[in-house]
Amino acid sequence: MCRWYARILAHYPYIIILVVLTVVTTCLVLTITLGSRIDFDDPIAGFEPRGTELADRLVTFANLRQNVGNQTNLLPESKVTDNRPSSTVKKKPKRTSFNNNTDKKHTRWRSNMHNKTNANIFCGVPDKSYPRLVVESTHGRSLFNFEDIQAICEMESHYFLHYEPYEDLCFPNPVDGFCCTAWTLGSYIAVLSDRASCEHITAEDVASVQSLMLECAPFFHSGTLKINCDNEQEEWYFDTNYPPSACSDVPLKCTKYNAVAHIFYYLTDSDFMHTRTPPLSSNKPMSFLKYSTLFLPVSSGESALDLFKELDSMPRDYKTIKIVAAEFNVKYLLFEEYLISDSMWLSGACAAIFIVMWLYTSSVFITIMAFLSLFWAVDIAYCLYTFVFNIKFFPYMNMVTLVVLVGIGADDLFIYCKVWRLAKSEKNNGVLEKLVLDTLRHAFMSMLVTSLTTASAFYANYISDITAIRCFSVFAGTCIVMNFVLTLTWLPASIMLEEKWLRCFTNMNNKKYSILYCLCKFPYRLYYWICDWSRIFFEKILPCLVIKFRFVWLIMFSIFWIGSIVIIFFYPRLKLPTSDKFQVFSSDHLLERYDLQVGKQFRFESNKNNEDRQQFFVSVVWGVLAKDNGDPLNPSNKGSLTFDPEFNITSPEAQKWILQFCARIRHTDFYLHMSSYTDCFFERFFKEFMAQDCSNLQVGDVECCNRTGFPIPADKLMDCLSVYISLLQHTPGVQYNNHSPGPRFSNRKISAYFVQLASNYSYSTSYEEAHTFYSKVNQWVNNELLYAPPGMRRGWFVSDLHFYDLQSSLAMGTPLTLGLSLSIVAVVSFFTTLNILISIYAFMAVAASISVTLASLVLMDWELNLLESVIITIAVGLAIDITLHYGVAYRLAPDIGKEMRVITSVGRMGSPVAMATFTTMLAGALIMPSTVLAYQKFGTFLLLLVSLAWLYATFFFQSLLRIMGPNGGCGQFHWPASDCCMQGTRGHVDKTVYAFSDSTVSTSSTSTREQSQSQNYYTSHHELEPLTGQDHHLQSHQMPHSNNNIPYGCPQHLDQHNHHHPRRKGDYLTVKSSSTPLSTSGNTPWNRI
Repeated sequence: MCRWYARILAHYPYIIILVVLTVVTTCLVLTITLGSRIDFDDPIAGFEPRGTELADRLVTFANLRQNVGNQTNLLPESKVTDNRPSSTVKKKPKRTSFNNNTDKKHTRWRSNMHNKTNANIFCGVPDKSYPRLVVESTHGRSLFNFEDIQAICEMESHYFLHYEPYEDLCFPNPVDGFCCTAWTLGSYIAVLSDRASCEHITAEDVASVQSLMLECAPFFHSGTLKINCDNEQEEWYFDTNYPPSACSDVPLKCTKYNAVAHIFYYLTDSDFMHTRTPPLSSNKPMSFLKYSTLFLPVSSGESALDLFKELDSMPRDYKTIKIVAAEFNVKYLLFEEYLISDSMWLSGACAAIFIVMWLYTSSVFITIMAFLSLFWAVDIAYCLYTFVFNIKFFPYMNMVTLVVLVGIGADDLFIYCKVWRLAKSEKNNGVLEKLVLDTLRHAFMSMLVTSLTTASAFYANYISDITAIRCFSVFAGTCIVMNFVLTLTWLPASIMLEEKWLRCFTNMNNKKYSILYCLCKFPYRLYYWICDWSRIFFEKILPCLVIKFRFVWLIMFSIFWIGSIVIIFFYPRLKLPTSDKFQVFSSDHLLERYDLQVGKQFRFESNKNNEDRQQFFVSVVWGVLAKDNGDPLNPSNKGSLTFDPEFNITSPEAQKWILQFCARIRHTDFYLHMSSYTDCFFERFFKEFMAQDCSNLQVGDVECCNRTGFPIPADKLMDCLSVYISLLQHTPGVQYNNHSPGPRFSNRKISAYFVQLASNYSYSTSYEEAHTFYSKVNQWVNNELLYAPPGMRRGWFVSDLHFYDLQSSLAMGTPLTLGLSLSIVAVVSFFTTLNILISIYAFMAVAASISVTLASLVLMDWELNLLESVIITIAVGLAIDITLHYGVAYRLAPDIGKEMRVITSVGRMGSPVAMATFTTMLAGALIMPSTVLAYQKFGTFLLLLVSLAWLYATFFFQSLLRIMGPNGGCGQFHWPASDCCMQGTRGHVDKTVYAFSDSTVSTSSTSTREQSQSQNYYTSHHELEPLTGQDHHLQSHQMPHSNNNIPYGCPQHLDQHNHHHPRRKGDYLTVKSSSTPLSTSGNTPWNRI
């Protein structure tokens, strides 16, 4: 099979090229014509667990309340009021300009602005629905001074009022038709000082209002001074979000226009003038104002998109103030735009790697074809992802696969080109077909190991519960596999095309072919210079450093490893996410700074200070099974309801039990004793509606009154429920809809039922607090259901625990996926080296490098969020490659002592491993400036992981091998004899049967001493013949491939090459002289990296 394929590649490479082009063209046409458009309008889609116990409950409960599939009715004989056409939940639409709250406010203040005076210069009151930005002083002082407040007023005019489209976006003032005044600290000072606008305030006005704030602060912080103390509901300053308050004990000047309360609540940070003692380290007075907000009188969302872009293009600093954060409700609307614009960083990384690959191959054609293979890999992978795997959802996380693919593709190219050059440098390199066969034989295993470990790490993420991570694992793993296939087909065929045809063209010495000559002249010279110094470093300096200081490296890197374990698991510890705000941009972005840092500094954004803070609700559901039968790889397909065939709430036992259940739940320690927060439908139905006096009934009414016995017969119960629910729906002030607790009907039967009440647990994003709440309530409900009637035993509890479910999935899924990846790596490393000790040491080096990487990320304040979870689990596949290259090189080195084997391993593998490490680090470094968080964090991770993996593989792993490495056949296993892709006879030792038949195919030459020793050893044992790197410089003109040591298409460099005399290789100071005589051969250019 191998010979047959090698024959086709050698003689008919264009057939392989045409076949690959046919496949990729077919995939491209299918993708364009039949595939759906990729969009990232909702970047948080898919970032939720599916398939967990809690996720099944949440999905089922949402389907029940939204009546997905029109499976239930609110009345026994009525049609559903909230129709949905299918079982597929529609995507959440983009946020638009006005929400209901904004529209109502806008209408109300327009009717009260006709008699405008200095006291009501605003168009209503500030609101969370308006765009806002946060400023601070550039001098580190309190913002509450005349200069900074004046700068805020001027910034409003300079940044917004002078922006032409702003006039069309802002709320018009009904008096003069101009834009309404922004809500700023200066504007409120103008109101309290009876000034026309903030431009007219004076330093005395600022000092006067500051004194007023100090006087009123104790009333506000004690809760006496509320938002609507001045409670004229028709005035501009009345906030409809809050009820009117009397505030009888508050001085009148503190309640005037509710201005003081508005300043405290909306415009200043929560530490401003707070009565609590400031931290000892702050050394700041109580009146210190760090942040202040500026609310704009425009609609947030899509209509404010251009306004934010204008703000983002302006300088952050303006005179004495600085914009530190903003909230325009446009973060997700901007995401796709930023994702496209950040592709320039990815393009820059590709360009830099292209140059490195060009320098390494000295061939523009091969480099272009290698990059085309990356594009083909993505094309085929996406086609399989869409049409074969039938996955409809494409999360934006899939885009980071391109970064990994570029690094892996460069590594594979280095390996294949290295082996091809070494094969051609042999004295008896034979015919072209034999060269191809030898190259494939020895490159296959190395590229297989690299691709298998990386793809396995990606595929291991499929066991995650989170939709986006599972989709990412499939796409990324498939891309790596397709790249491996193309590396064995497209890349060898491309090299053969150049070997057979392009070289014939470029071998003409006529200067009229100067374009190709110039293209390869510079990279060859640079490459030749790099070869010279890299040979010295990787063959002399680096092995000497590794061996001479082996105990230092072992102790130092072990200390780092132990310290990293302390950092990850003890202090400061890898923490679960604490914010339910989903971050998509870098932390210094204005929108992200507001969500993650600055926004919670204000009272109107902080739950703990908010008057309408939420509680965890408790819902107990019967009649539907907690089962998610939708597509787990499609967040928009949540399936349909699965009804419980055993459910029966109309039985006498069930009617009695449900009333007892509602009574018992009120005596629990998690129940919030507020009647308005409890909705046990049947309790009110039986105790209020069915208890009415029968004498009040009219002729023709259904007899649902106190004469009806309890429990009620099933038919009678249906009739009375129909009457009761109809009354609820027509009662003023009562909302009874699909979201209301109570029964749901199907075919005149109660098909589902749920009760809902509030707990005394405040909503929290803390994993520990949410876990305590869920465990406690769930255990109590399960214990109650044990004693329920048969038709009521399959109920279940649910609450607003989406974020807790995500945290739980990350906490349990990440270690599981990491463990699976490490297990796969352990197996791969053993079957690659077939040596127990080398496999154990390799596993230790990989585990140590990953541990130190994680500790570094913890010190950088990373949390275990979605992106971080993926990064951690794929770290294994990216870290093992370097160690495996060294491990196999050690195993296949001449068995003349551990020290010499380490020298051989480092000398042969140091250069290609460093090159692969450099390209991956380069890709990571060049995407770090991206705005999109996924690119930025993945770049940081690549830079950190690969550098640490190289350090641990080169110094820690090699030191272990030098001190405790296997000698002879210690711990060594062997494969059974096989003729697959091997020579047919072992009687003749062919020097082109190379030693490094595994991942060491990307070897570089070592010293002449090592080569001669290696030859003598292998010749005597007839086991693993060396892949020689000896310089047949003098015979190059007499060999069939005499110019093979010259870069492709560059015959003009032959003279330069023949006149180059490389430095003589010296002996290692730490290695004893071998009895084998030294040969005097030199090195070819290709054997120096």
